Amino acid sequence: METGKQYICSYCGSIGEPVPYTPGSIWMEILLWFMFVLPGLIYSIWRLSSRTKVCPVCKKDAMIPLETPLGQKIYREMYLDMQKK
Repeated sequence: METGKQYICSYCGSIGEPVPYTPGSIWMEILLWFMFVLPGLIYSIWRLSSRTKVCPVCKKDAMIPLETPLGQKIYREMYLDMQKK
């Protein structure tokens, strides 16, 4: 995802840039590293490989570039149609 581009969340409708999200717990990762090296390594690899960019409001992986046809459709449905009512 490019920096500076506007994105719209297809789940909650917020507009902005996606933020990085790493699943799991840093505390669990630290605990596993101190107690057991192999599970700590596996957990760390899983967390790093599962990293994604999510909506800053709802934390869902549903951000779509606003300039795409689908992004424009979602924008119209969530913002322009609401103004008409």
